Amino acid sequence: MKSWFSVVMITLAIALLVLAIGAFALIRGFNYFPGPQEAAELVCNDKKAQPLSIKAGPLRVLSWNIQYSASRNYHFFYDGGKAVSPSKKDVEATIANIVKAVKKYNPDIILWQEVDRNSARTHQIDQLKKLLEGQSYPCWASTPYHRSVYVPTPSHQHMKRVDMHLAVFSRYPIKRATRHALPMLKESFLRRAFNLKRAVLEVEIPLKEGGSLTLLDTHFSAFSFGDGTMAKQVKKLSSLMEAADKAGNPWIASGDLNLVAPGFDPQKSLPKKEASYYPAKDKNPIKALYDKWTPALSPAEYNKSPNQYNTYVMYGKKQPDRWIDHTFVNSKTKVLKYKVLQEFVNISDHMPVYLEVQLNK
Repeated sequence: MKSWFSVVMITLAIALLVLAIGAFALIRGFNYFPGPQEAAELVCNDKKAQPLSIKAGPLRVLSWNIQYSASRNYHFFYDGGKAVSPSKKDVEATIANIVKAVKKYNPDIILWQEVDRNSARTHQIDQLKKLLEGQSYPCWASTPYHRSVYVPTPSHQHMKRVDMHLAVFSRYPIKRATRHALPMLKESFLRRAFNLKRAVLEVEIPLKEGGSLTLLDTHFSAFSFGDGTMAKQVKKLSSLMEAADKAGNPWIASGDLNLVAPGFDPQKSLPKKEASYYPAKDKNPIKALYDKWTPALSPAEYNKSPNQYNTYVMYGKKQPDRWIDHTFVNSKTKVLKYKVLQEFVNISDHMPVYLEVQLNK
């Protein structure tokens, strides 16, 4: 009897082990597990790209989280609604409106966040390729930060295939594009496997006079609820700024940092649920960036006219009510103009940030 029972238990243990290994392999195969640093996808038509010179005058730069071109017509599940996938018509119309906005301001360089590339929720449209159509950006770089063959959430309608990217478009040659992993949220292995793998996309554009312009495009975590992730992501971005600084290059770091401005009190200024997404006023990790580096817009200037510079608008609201898209430069990058393009409030939940800068050596 003992012998029979032992055989059954051993067989069951082996079967469970095989199932566990199979499940682990399936999860690994379904999802993207990037290393700390990887080469990003880079395409460049050098024949059409003109060399960048600091003598050429102001450089026009646009930074924009386009909310995967989903439009503002839906209350999405991550914001407390039910919607998962917009209609194909809305996705195509949103892309067309983004292209119109870009053409109006005619930036030389664009730093994009939340670009879907063949995701199920946006009807397998490669938004990067659509954004390039009819535009003069011969060079671009792209890297994923949410990639999965099948995301089995939310429960009422699965997201299925997701492939969301950071991307940079440039009228000038790109020498190198590198993906730097950001620290992840404190979650279980299973949640981490299917969740976003945040990153910084670093792009180097050679200067005619020697050296490079370094661009750092990023999108920090949302919904960290004070688990320490945001401070770690701030530290990582700051280390990349410091490396560009030590190399003697002008640089621009920009993106959706999911952190309110220094001095902004979310508990007093936002509804209770929305305020819970952000650290308390005296614990805001973004202060470390503002203390060490030069912001394209200073908190003092912001406080003079916050409504003019707010960048994020909640579903159901008509105007943005907080500043969470931030831009920093160094001493070799002088900001001549800074504008939040709130005229495009109906395109995405984030407003595009437009800069004109003068590079120096």
